[in-house]
Amino acid sequence: MNSLPSYSKFAEHWMLDRNTVFLNHGSFGGCPIPVLNKQTQYRNRMEQEPVRFMITELEDLLWKNKEQLATFIGAKAKDLVFVPNATYGVNTVMNNLELKESDEILTHNQAYGACWNAVQFYAEKSKAKLVIAEIPFPIKSEDELVEAFMQGVTHKTKFAMIDHVTSATGIIFPAKKLTAALHEKGIEVLIDGAHAPGMLDLNIDDIGAEYYTGNCHKWICSPKGSALLHVREDKQKNFRSLIVSHTYDKKVGEKLWSSHFFWPGTSDYTAYACIGDSIDFMGSVLGDWKTLRMHNHDLIVEGRKLLLNALSAEAPCPENMLGSLATVPLPILFKAPESNFNYIHPFWQKLMTEYHIQTPVFGWSRTNPKWWLRIAGQAYNSIEQIQYLSEVLKKEFKS
Repeated sequence: MNSLPSYSKFAEHWMLDRNTVFLNHGSFGGCPIPVLNKQTQYRNRMEQEPVRFMITELEDLLWKNKEQLATFIGAKAKDLVFVPNATYGVNTVMNNLELKESDEILTHNQAYGACWNAVQFYAEKSKAKLVIAEIPFPIKSEDELVEAFMQGVTHKTKFAMIDHVTSATGIIFPAKKLTAALHEKGIEVLIDGAHAPGMLDLNIDDIGAEYYTGNCHKWICSPKGSALLHVREDKQKNFRSLIVSHTYDKKVGEKLWSSHFFWPGTSDYTAYACIGDSIDFMGSVLGDWKTLRMHNHDLIVEGRKLLLNALSAEAPCPENMLGSLATVPLPILFKAPESNFNYIHPFWQKLMTEYHIQTPVFGWSRTNPKWWLRIAGQAYNSIEQIQYLSEVLKKEFKS
């Protein structure tokens, strides 16, 4: 186990450290070199004449990218705004809700920690009650998930936050089915789709949720700090940006409501300007997006089999609930860390320092905590890299 396995032939498009087996695309994504070069061009253009770029060029440039993104994710450009990340999107939605002390907010035990905290904060601020649905994991089917989530609904539930792809467990929620079930109860829905754009073949309008937020810098592979927030047209009238700035009093004109979000202040907006370039480039790596998604899914399915075999563990969810992420249990005695945020478990540290593998080890859940390991599959990864990880797990846990 002295030599590291090679990346796939497509890794030539990324700057990845060849001395690391990088199986953690899910955390922060990875921007391809051609897109980074395009961002540098935009930055040079900005710095050569900042006033011209910011005042006369930027808005049209971002609108063009928004139109391309809208087509890609099944939405209308006028219903989309750019935000730095999905957590920002969740906070923006929560800040616009009008909740009362008698209301209940429903989310679930697999919600991403930052978004969980945001929902909890706004629940406490409005004195509404936060209810946590217990989604089982291991889990057998989508129907089991929907049933478990809907058990948290009461006549007081006004709002629900669901995931499209969970960060901790890597499972795909049946977003359209669950949204419809909640709408039947008169409940507004926010979907945290942090991992969905690019990983899944999205059609946000068809899903029908009032609010949807997702990252572009993960599976679309745009530069860090590029994400989207979609607000259904009937919810836009009094919905405003988290940051109040120049465009608060702007006449919306033909670009309608989304213009209010255009200028939260002076910043580097070139990550947004590269979203269209990222969609084009990633769609060309394996020929088209459908092939890329299938490649990543198949890699993870086969890779998970290797890891489960190495650990003599059962699959915690069916293959049809996986996208480009998969989580497997580790036979490590659980001991709660002082803080979960950016906590590096000793075994995670060992994977990095001794075996040069980068893949997260984390504790989950709050009610029945265990240690888990998550892998992610992107075009640059190879099955040999996951095979190498499986051999490490055999060595560490079967000696």
